[in-house]
Amino acid sequence: KKSLSGYDYDLVVIGGGSGGLACGKAASELGAKVALLDAVKPSPQNSTWGLGGTCVNVGCIPKKLMHQAGLLGGFHSDAKAFCWEFSSTEEPKLDWSALVEKIGNYIRSLNFGYVVQLREK
Repeated sequence: KKSLSGYDYDLVVIGGGSGGLACGKAASELGAKVALLDAVKPSPQNSTWGLGGTCVNVGCIPKKLMHQAGLLGGFHSDAKAFCWEFSSTEEPKLDWSALVEKIGNYIRSLNFGYVVQLREK
């Protein structure tokens, strides 16, 4: 653990969600020296996450991506009713493990992007 004692900041932002990131970046653009504090207590499953807050990591974004994946499965059968043709006679199958991995990779890319943006400020 690092202490902030001995440091001089114009602004200390608590929380690395969208509001905290926007506040910190805006203050930095105005010349302020900013510290952004963000921590996540691991869940009982020992999961943690990166910058971006609850919405990006375990809330809105993963939910919307999972919802979209579900909608796409239904669109396949609806498309047939609207004269779309598919080369395979098989119904689509969802590879759950691949979906979870892709969503995780996407969220980690967002986390990385936030870290890069903060370092640029």
